Amino acid sequence: DAGSPSAVVVPKIATTTVSRGDSLWRISQRALGAGQRYAVIYRANKQQIRNPNLIYPGQVIVLPTQ
Repeated sequence: DAGSPSAVVVPKIATTTVSRGDSLWRISQRALGAGQRYAVIYRANKQQIRNPNLIYPGQVIVLPTQ
């Protein structure tokens, strides 16, 4: 019950798994509607993406909410 004082509300987190051939630009186009917004995804995942030009299949990245 969300009204209970001991209830913890966790916001929904959207993620995606990188597939072969994906780039941050393509993921941004698909998820955010504009490839130019790839930097938003990069900043949200800076801990695991050292170079925005190098992402690897199998990586799970967080998609920021719009």
